[in-house]
Amino acid sequence: MRDNPSRLRPITALIITAILAGCSSQPPQQVIQQPLPTVDTTPRTADQLLVQAERASFPQSAELKITAAEQLLTEQSYRAQNILESIPYDELPSDLQARLSLLRAEIAEHSGQNWEVFHWLDREPVINSTDPGLISRSHILRAKAFNRYGEYLAALDEWLSAMPNLQPEQQEPLYHDFWATLLHTPHERLMSLNAQTRDNNLKGWLELAMIYSPGKALDRQLENLTQWQNHWSDHPARKFLPDNLDSLTAEAVRHPQKIALLLPTSGPLATAGKSVRDGFMAAYYSSNKNSSNKNSSNKNSSNKNSSNKNSSNNNATSSNTGEQSIPEVLFFDTYKADIVQLAEQARDSGAELIVGPLDKSNVIRLKQSPPEGVTILALNYADTGSEDNPTQPAKGPSTDGFYQFGLSTEDEARLAAQRGILDGHRRALIFTSNASWSQRAVESFTNEWKKLEGEVAGISQFDNKTEYSKLAGEALLVNNSQQRARQISRLLRQQIGFEPRRRQDIDMIFMATSPEEARQIKPALAYQYAGNVPAYATSNAYSGQTNRSRDQDLNFLRVPIMPWNAPGKSSSLKQSITGTWPTARGQYGSLFALGADSYNLHPRLQQLRSLSGSRIDGLTGWLSIDDHGRVSRELSWQIFRNGQLTPLPIPVQNTDVLASQSSE
Repeated sequence: MRDNPSRLRPITALIITAILAGCSSQPPQQVIQQPLPTVDTTPRTADQLLVQAERASFPQSAELKITAAEQLLTEQSYRAQNILESIPYDELPSDLQARLSLLRAEIAEHSGQNWEVFHWLDREPVINSTDPGLISRSHILRAKAFNRYGEYLAALDEWLSAMPNLQPEQQEPLYHDFWATLLHTPHERLMSLNAQTRDNNLKGWLELAMIYSPGKALDRQLENLTQWQNHWSDHPARKFLPDNLDSLTAEAVRHPQKIALLLPTSGPLATAGKSVRDGFMAAYYSSNKNSSNKNSSNKNSSNKNSSNKNSSNNNATSSNTGEQSIPEVLFFDTYKADIVQLAEQARDSGAELIVGPLDKSNVIRLKQSPPEGVTILALNYADTGSEDNPTQPAKGPSTDGFYQFGLSTEDEARLAAQRGILDGHRRALIFTSNASWSQRAVESFTNEWKKLEGEVAGISQFDNKTEYSKLAGEALLVNNSQQRARQISRLLRQQIGFEPRRRQDIDMIFMATSPEEARQIKPALAYQYAGNVPAYATSNAYSGQTNRSRDQDLNFLRVPIMPWNAPGKSSSLKQSITGTWPTARGQYGSLFALGADSYNLHPRLQQLRSLSGSRIDGLTGWLSIDDHGRVSRELSWQIFRNGQLTPLPIPVQNTDVLASQSSE
């Protein structure tokens, strides 16, 4: 029998009512809120990111690896590089390509591979990036790299793009590099930029840099520095003001009224000594702008006549134009003379400044026993420094009034080592003659090269009887390659197809050679399969004159060149010297330039030494003076192409494309 639904409805209602009544009779229960699971916000370590990258799909895995590399960049750059090398660059989205490129550029900077900074930053994803932080870091890296290559105008453009987007705390670590750029920027560019900019902070930098521009007298410079200090009391560039600004004022008005030239004008070094003397006197007369043409002509005639006399008679030249007096010059011949006694004689004759001597042994003696009360500008360098730091002064008498200035081959060899490392090279093969200067250059190069963590693969020495092709073959181990081929042929009892190979463990060559030797070694290297290995030398490998037919054999050789020898660069002073003394057009030209620069340096010795960053544009280079009184020369790197010198560009890849290009 079926149940009647109408009979069940009252029963169901009673049950529901009972349940509701039971619920209402119980006290209300408190609801306990359970805490939500915590989210781990601890930054993940590089290792954790790499583990996560193994489980992630591409391109997320690549992004995690890039983030890990960013964390490892400072302390484990080598590991960061290995991580980045495992990422397929071409398959990345453009934003990740830009991040990876920037990291590779930063790693290149840390490891000294400056050429590679440009290799990674000159890429479309970096150039077209819209990430402000990435763009600023890119400009900073490029600016620093341009600085190291001496491309200061290009560096300035990069700084001007980067600095406005940085906070003051971000700018502060960059001040030193930015200041170095400004100090090397031409005065005209600084003035133009100062007139155009509305950035008050930048104006402060520019105005200070203009005070340091070459050519200003020290008293005027000090006055301008004091004015700048008062006007820009809170400017961050104040840290580059000299600490002893107040004490320098007294030095500003002290100019020597008598100068003694201590040079060899007889004996075996007579030609060298006379070249320096004539260059000095050329600059002496050139500086007397108020003298009449007739007066200048008479002085030149007087100077030439005096050059034929024995200089130990203290022949004197003096001039007073009425408006501006210039110092009197005394001449002393150092040949067979006791240099210390001669210097004392010069002082007793009223000389306040001694220029010379030229011979290194005399410089050493004079540095050990300098006469009191006289400033000395020696025209060579005394070997008084440590092996690691040749500019470090030895213990002994105070060197406050002792300056050293010369055309040091050893300095140029150090420049070659620095440029080689800058260009990305690490293992060098060296060629040297048995001449003492060549040996010293190699020692200087080797010390600097090893200090910069370069390796020397071998040193090959030659003399005037050497067969250069054989020398190059032995140094490049081509003979070993040929010997192995002969052994294999004997074992197989048949001739095998064979092409000799050179050693592959070198990436640069350094040559301490004369022009004649360089013209033979460079083709020999090409003959022995090393024509594409970048080769560097000191300026001794350049004759000083353009000779395209003879110097075709020097193609792709890199050399540091002083302005006197730089093609296409001349000055009225050089034209005057070469027009008066034909010997200045040959191998003695650099000594004329040394003499001229020594005159132009003499009123600015204290200025250049005291105001860090000051320099003058000389015939022998950009000249500055360090704390130890040593004059440093900044030279231009040039490369032979088609038998003539041209500025050496920044390399764009590890294998130098210039060396593999044929002559145009």
